[in-house]
Amino acid sequence: MKCMPPPNAFIIAVFITALWGLHSHAQGGNFRVQSEAQVSLSLAQEADEAIDRAQRWLRAQPPVTNDLSRILLRRYALSSPGETFHLSKCDLTPLEHAMPAELAPEAMTNLTSAISLRREDPKALFALQRDLPSANPPPDWRERLVTHFVNAQRIDARGGHWGDAEATVWAILSLRALLNESIPVTVE
Repeated sequence: MKCMPPPNAFIIAVFITALWGLHSHAQGGNFRVQSEAQVSLSLAQEADEAIDRAQRWLRAQPPVTNDLSRILLRRYALSSPGETFHLSKCDLTPLEHAMPAELAPEAMTNLTSAISLRREDPKALFALQRDLPSANPPPDWRERLVTHFVNAQRIDARGGHWGDAEATVWAILSLRALLNESIPVTVE
């Protein structure tokens, strides 16, 4: 089956921005999450351990076989640091449909309330971390979100998770973005 070209370059740019808050690099079409904020070393280490547990747990789960966007997001979440994640242009549309909607600015005025309202929904928390920088957040917003994810992880013999495979994927992607450790994405 032949992939249809995307309707226009603007939609691709909007998709990539919505997907990971990514910035384009001139060489090779690589994209990467960038931020000036950092979390403390100890919290970053806890988050890295949570990601490792989550990847171990996710690998033990049967993969979805009938939903391309979930397959791609799972593959991306299971990518290792130092790798580049390759996407075809055909993969952009299913991923665009999987992205959470943009949050309204008024939904982000109180960070404690915003986290509390999305406490059990890592996909919604992904949207919060993606959209929050534009809403003039408090200086500790990144640490508060990372702390929430680390504390909300459920640990069992197979690793750690946030309820189910899809929620675990979104939590991994959120933690990586919050730590500025997102895997580079190349659209081929």
